[in-house]
Parts: sequence; structure tokens; C-alpha cells
Amino acid sequence: MISSSFSSQTQTHTPAPRRTSIKLNTTDNLITQLHNLCNQKRLKEAIQILNQIERPPASVYSTLIQLCCQNRALNEGKTVHKRMRYSGFLPGIVISNRLLDMYAKCGSLSEAQKVFDEMSEKDLCSWNTLISAYTKLGMLKEAKKLFDEMPERDNFSWTAMISGYVRFDKPKEALELYRMQEMSLLSKLNKFTVSSVLAASAAMGCLIIGKEIHGRITRAGLDFDDVVWSALMDMYGKCGSIDEARSVFDKLVDRDIVAWT
Repeated sequence: MISSSFSSQTQTHTPAPRRTSIKLNTTDNLITQLHNLCNQKRLKEAIQILNQIERPPASVYSTLIQLCCQNRALNEGKTVHKRMRYSGFLPGIVISNRLLDMYAKCGSLSEAQKVFDEMSEKDLCSWNTLISAYTKLGMLKEAKKLFDEMPERDNFSWTAMISGYVRFDKPKEALELYRMQEMSLLSKLNKFTVSSVLAASAAMGCLIIGKEIHGRITRAGLDFDDVVWSALMDMYGKCGSIDEARSVFDKLVDRDIVAWT
């Protein structure tokens, strides 16, 4: 009886801690550490923590990829991407776009193209990110191929291609694309597009087209923007129409340093 009574008194009623609970707590702590390191811009240390998390959630990958993109940290970005594949994580469109942007801004367009090709779903951001990256590096054939394959386009799409042609001395192609844009019902004129088109007109010395664009600028209500006015002055000056250039200059409300020089 004594033995029985002693045994019942010494038994604990607190259940033993479960391993799964401990594991979850450890994972949560690691994730918190990782996010804190990211907030402190301590990327390499954050990646070391990443390797200790068995199945990192989407928020971890999203934060790390964004930080790699901001720091143009290509090697670290590749490490995060590799870990993503190894863990079996399937990224959605948001994280895929971040990967795409990271590779593009780090200048690794072959990797960016791979990410793009592997995406089961793409949106305008996906297309525009890669097109813009190609145009900035002068890879205009690749950019135009993508542009032609787009299921839909917005102002950014048109502007990226047109400005790319202007930047790499292809004003004729820029103006041809502008004509296509004019026929698009979904496209609206904006100051970035017209500035590029005016630069193309200036490069070709085509005053007639330049004046035509000037008329469209006025009708679209873009004739109060300093960037547009500076582009107009440059176009008229390079086309030899000094009087028109002076007229535009006199209408400027804010004569900033760009206009004066």
C-alpha cells in the first residue's frame, strides 16, 4: 500500500514536451533572426540562418531576394535561389518576378531568361522587367522578340522599347514603333515616350515629325512639363529651327538647369 501510494504521488501530470513543438519554436526563432538580420542589411549572415531552416516560408525567400536585388548581390541571390529549389519551394508570381528583377538588375540576363521561361504564369510586370533589362544593355533583338510575343502591352512596354532604340542610335526603329503605338487603343501618350520620340526626331533631323509630335503633346496636355519642353527645345535646335526653340524656351515656367544648359 505504501509503495502504491508513493508511486502515485511521484507521478507528474505535466505532459512531456513534444518534439514537434520544440521544432516549431526553433524554426520561428530562426525566421525572426533572419528577418532582423535583413532589416540590418546583414545579408550574408541572414543566408547562414536560411540554411538552418528546413522549409523556409515564402516571406523568407521574398525578403532575401529583395535584399539581394537592392544590393546587386548576384552570388548571394543565386545561393537563395538554389536553396529555394533544394527545399522544393514552388514560387508564385510575386516571388518569381522578384527573382527575375534581381537577376536583371544584377546583369545576369541568361538567368533572368531562365526564370522567365520557367514561370507557369506571367503578368505585365514579368514581360516588362525582362524587356527593360534587354533594352538597357542594347540587346534590342531579344527585347523586340519578347515585345512582339506580349499578350498585352502598357505604356511602360512601349516606352522601354522606344527609349531603347533611341539610346542605341536606332531612331528610325523608334519612330516606326511610335507609329504602331499611335494605333494602339490601349496606349496613352506620356512624357517619357514623347521625350524619347522627340530625341529620335532630333537624331534624324526630321522637323515635320517633330512638329507633329509637338501638336500631339499640346492636345494631350503634356505641354506644361519641363522634361517635355527641354526635349522640344533640343529637337527644334538640332533640326535647325532656332526660332521655334527660342519660342519654346520663352514659354518655360521653371527654367531649371537642364533648360539653361
